[in-house]
Amino acid sequence: MKGAFVTAIGTDCGKTHVSAAILRYLNGAGRPALALKPVMSGFSADQLEASDAGRLLLAKGSPVNANTVGDICWRSFVEPLAPNVAARRAGVVLDYADMLAFLRERMAREKGLVLVEGAGGVMSPLTDTHTNIDLAADLGLPVVLLATSYLGAVSHTLTAIDALTRRDLKPAMIVVTEPTAVALRAAPFIDELSRWTTIPLHAAPYAKTADESRHWSEDIARALFD
Repeated sequence: MKGAFVTAIGTDCGKTHVSAAILRYLNGAGRPALALKPVMSGFSADQLEASDAGRLLLAKGSPVNANTVGDICWRSFVEPLAPNVAARRAGVVLDYADMLAFLRERMAREKGLVLVEGAGGVMSPLTDTHTNIDLAADLGLPVVLLATSYLGAVSHTLTAIDALTRRDLKPAMIVVTEPTAVALRAAPFIDELSRWTTIPLHAAPYAKTADESRHWSEDIARALFD
């Protein structure tokens, strides 16, 4: 199974934005691809298309409804908190083995490429027993690490690389994003990171439309899967 595990140095780095852009490019290029989202928080059943899973389905060209969202997302919670905390507050116990089985079953039936988008950052808890890094290790997919520029981001990026490398999960690439129109530009951050790591670096500049993201999503997809 070819695919990638998409994670980040923290939250709000644009994981869904980048994953959706890659999906749009791959499916538009005739290379079937699916994205899975193990768990979501901050979820509203009244705004399915705005959810992470909804955006991933739209990028694939799939319908968005409760059934299709449930087919790619194992659990979802209303409160915008870490998944394990949101689950605890909702009176739900998240079983890591069940999460892993859900993902493996859907990966096994998919004939194309599979992106698995984590929740939060590399070390963010998914359940009360496991973090994103555990899931990346158990799925055995190449890791795509997202970062965005802010004061302290170099330290956070290098710390994430160190944590991943200690688990034999050295990232296949780092994607530096501009998740909003007012985000700091990616280029200076990439220049600084290049002094500290030899991992391939890619930029994902802010894109208001799908067309604006096509050039960098193609570069990233080809670097990962060609």
